[in-house]
Amino acid sequence: MIDITKNEIVLNDYMSFKNEPDSGSLLFFCGTTRDNNLNKKVKYLEYEAFEEMALIKLNEIRKLAISEWNLNKLEIIHRIGIVDISEISLLIIASSPHRNESFRAIEYVIDELKKSVPIWKKEFYLDGDAWIGSHDNPN
Repeated sequence: MIDITKNEIVLNDYMSFKNEPDSGSLLFFCGTTRDNNLNKKVKYLEYEAFEEMALIKLNEIRKLAISEWNLNKLEIIHRIGIVDISEISLLIIASSPHRNESFRAIEYVIDELKKSVPIWKKEFYLDGDAWIGSHDNPN
């Protein structure tokens, strides 16, 4: 499953996820909003997306990760809109026969998402704001 949502991602909603009988690993990765970046106090984040293209790219990333790391399941849920401090903006669930495959796949998904998926993050500070991942602000 791939999903881009404006709704809050609540981890408990996914905890009943059934693992495959031949999987020895079920990993959950939560990307959350931290309260600081670039030596500034972060108030909240806002994500924007070109949703149609983002879904296509996320599906491409998902398919490659499943085949490359022998995953039984891979779910990617990304939130858009305003995301407050400590809230989840990204949830990845990976299931595989062995833990190393799930760990490696999750790392790959995160790296590729940041490189090629048209989802943009803006941080709001006490004294202004900045787009993260732009040429002016690559962090």
